[in-house]
Amino acid sequence: MSKSGIKIVEETPGDGPELKKGDRVRLRYDIQLNRGDFLARDRDEVWTVGDREVVAGFRYGLEGMRAGGTRRFRASPHLCYRDVEVGIIPKSAVLVVDIKCVEIVA
Repeated sequence: MSKSGIKIVEETPGDGPELKKGDRVRLRYDIQLNRGDFLARDRDEVWTVGDREVVAGFRYGLEGMRAGGTRRFRASPHLCYRDVEVGIIPKSAVLVVDIKCVEIVA
């Protein structure tokens, strides 16, 4: 566990450099509720590591990953949307994220 509220369930380390704050990375990911309902499937996006425009659970879930690696983690509600219902995400939802760091981009 890298931060309180993040539980790494599975991990395959990558062979690339470790991600650091400010790196722009191409990620492929799925997000689902703890009960199994998918919120996002097979998304492919470029994010900046440490960017405060994503919820803390996602930022902390990337900590320690390496390019080429995969990780499944659970993010508790206090690091995501707390007790607020956001669209199809219910109050106090635990999110399960399957993420692959495809590459660090320039």
